Amino acid sequence: MKEWFEIFKSVSVGDYVCLVLVMTLTINPLASGNHNPKQGPKEWRGYKFKAQDIKKAKEECEPGGKPGPEFVSTVRDGEPNLALLEKATFKILNELGGWCPRRHCGKYIHDGFYNNCRSWIIGPAPSWGEIDLAGVATVNRVFIGSDHSQGFVDRVLADFDILVADKVAAEKSDAPSWKQVYTHKKGAPISKTTEIKFKEVRARWVRIHIRGANGARLDELEIYGGNNPMSIDPVGKLPSTWSQIKTVHW
Repeated sequence: MKEWFEIFKSVSVGDYVCLVLVMTLTINPLASGNHNPKQGPKEWRGYKFKAQDIKKAKEECEPGGKPGPEFVSTVRDGEPNLALLEKATFKILNELGGWCPRRHCGKYIHDGFYNNCRSWIIGPAPSWGEIDLAGVATVNRVFIGSDHSQGFVDRVLADFDILVADKVAAEKSDAPSWKQVYTHKKGAPISKTTEIKFKEVRARWVRIHIRGANGARLDELEIYGGNNPMSIDPVGKLPSTWSQIKTVHW
């Protein structure tokens, strides 16, 4: 903290406000997630992503499902979205009856499009949805939301856990094979696309376990773990920041 006080003494009021915002975003595991509305790359540094046919997606959405589909990032902040990998698959416990295949299907948990008509709505709670990355990766954050466009502000995510597993994806979320990396019970309900950070872990399966009210909506589950998360090498990684460089002993 001493270093922060030294910095504060030498900055203007405007710079001080910026520093406070930086500190807040650094400490808080939740932050709103913006995105580029344009389609991301179909392949990036060897990572191949699912096809995103927005014309077809718009045609499949009924008028009542507007705002219409928007692209989900395949690459965000220089990191591949593991949920959109070509070989990634999904599994859910249940979905809201009477809507799929028109909208709110379980498969929309990682279909590459935001907004209501391309969202998954759970059936009776508790429920869960998971992504199988088809291989073990490093994972340290996800992006989730109820409705990216905020055209709908109901069916928010208010009571849920983020779980990971690297060997077995057990049916029950309380099975020992699952590791809880984040829990959300007392915080504000999540409506906008929101970033959730946690300590880096090894994972093949990433699950959101939803409690609370029936009919909660998940717009999209995005998964990230660095710029090359599928390359897990137990041999020491090269330092990437100045603070790491200063503490490395060769």
